Amino acid sequence: MGHVYKEVKLSWVEERKLKVLVDTDATFAVLPPELAEEIGIPRSGKRWFKVRLVNGEEVQVETGSVIINIDGREAPATVIILEGAEPLLGVEALEGLGLKVNPSTGELEPPRSYTIRA
Repeated sequence: MGHVYKEVKLSWVEERKLKVLVDTDATFAVLPPELAEEIGIPRSGKRWFKVRLVNGEEVQVETGSVIINIDGREAPATVIILEGAEPLLGVEALEGLGLKVNPSTGELEPPRSYTIRA
């Protein structure tokens, strides 16, 4: 399947459109501090959350909240603020948006045709 990138709109105080890596091995969204600052993401104020990086290193990181919009679907998500990080979306954001990666096409799509039917 390769890497999956998607055009998203991230917002809080300000709004930014950018292409991000969709990473189904990551739990949370990840942003570099500069981008978090530009958007005005409210931050935890301290590095209390411990994460394990892909290289196995454990680091303490700051967290925040962001609103993610993909193709008209919008949801809040937890974001890890990490120096030097490539912007990415993890599964928490995808679940909040009601989306999954189709491994055949590499596209994001709803996991079912409807969430609630009355």
